[in-house]
Amino acid sequence: MRNRDSISKEIKDIVDLAKENGILELNLEIGDLKLHLKFKEGEVLEENINKKPSLPANNIEQNATETKSNVFLVKSPLVGTFYRKPNPNAKPFVEVGDIVEKGQTLCIVETMKIMNEIIAERKGKITKILVEDGAMVEVETPLFEIEEIYED
Repeated sequence: MRNRDSISKEIKDIVDLAKENGILELNLEIGDLKLHLKFKEGEVLEENINKKPSLPANNIEQNATETKSNVFLVKSPLVGTFYRKPNPNAKPFVEVGDIVEKGQTLCIVETMKIMNEIIAERKGKITKILVEDGAMVEVETPLFEIEEIYED
C-alpha cells in the first residue's frame, strides 16, 4: 500500500508531465482518488477531486516571484485545505521570522481527509506566509516565501 507522500508525489509528477507534453485535459483515478485537470498552454485552469470544485486560496500574493537568488517559494504539491497548525488548539508550525531546517514541517494540506505534511526542502528563514489558515489551495499555489540560509 502506498503512503500519502508517495501518492502526492505521483500526482505532482503526473501534473508536471501533462504540462510538459501540452496535454489539455486529463482524468486520473488512483484507488479512490479521482482527479480531473484542464490545462491551457501548460497552466492548470480547473481541478476537481471527486467532482468537488476547487476554490482559489485567500490572500495569495498573485505576483509572488523569487526576487533574490536566495529566496524561494514553497508551493502546494496538491489540491486541498491549507492548515498552519496540527490541530485547532495548537501553535502554528511556523511563523514569519522563524528559521526552519531541511525536513521540518511547515504546514498541512488536507486532501480527502488525508493530512499531508508539507516540509522544508532547504534550511531558511520564513519571510512570508502567502495563504490564510483554512484556505483552499491548488497544485503549485505558493504557500511560503523562504530566504535560504546556506550551510558553511
